[in-house]
Amino acid sequence: MNDDLTRMVLNPDVTVRSRGVMEKCSFCVQRLQDAKLTAKKQNRPVKDGEARTACQQACPTNAITFGNMNDKASALYKTRREEQAERTFYVLEDIHTLPNVNYLARVRNTEEIMSGTKDDILMENHI
Repeated sequence: MNDDLTRMVLNPDVTVRSRGVMEKCSFCVQRLQDAKLTAKKQNRPVKDGEARTACQQACPTNAITFGNMNDKASALYKTRREEQAERTFYVLEDIHTLPNVNYLARVRNTEEIMSGTKDDILMENHI
């Protein structure tokens, strides 16, 4: 039990795989279940931002958002439906897979390129 690797293997919050093994993201199910259990013990719904995944916690730009899509006051609802609705897209949505994960399209400053002359555009592409 004194070995670091042995302690990590016995910790249910840490997944240990051998080097080079990839694993599908589980969206930190242990963290989500812990937040749900805490809220259930207090006889209330899970609050927005209460359950944070490891990638969400580690992201310095807050580029990853999780939440309840049915709660109109949640940050996720505002991002998906109000603020960034025109940028939202889903993987394989054209074949109607109905995924729960959505992405925001990259913002491109096309007005600057379109307002420039042909020489300006060529110079930008070669730099």
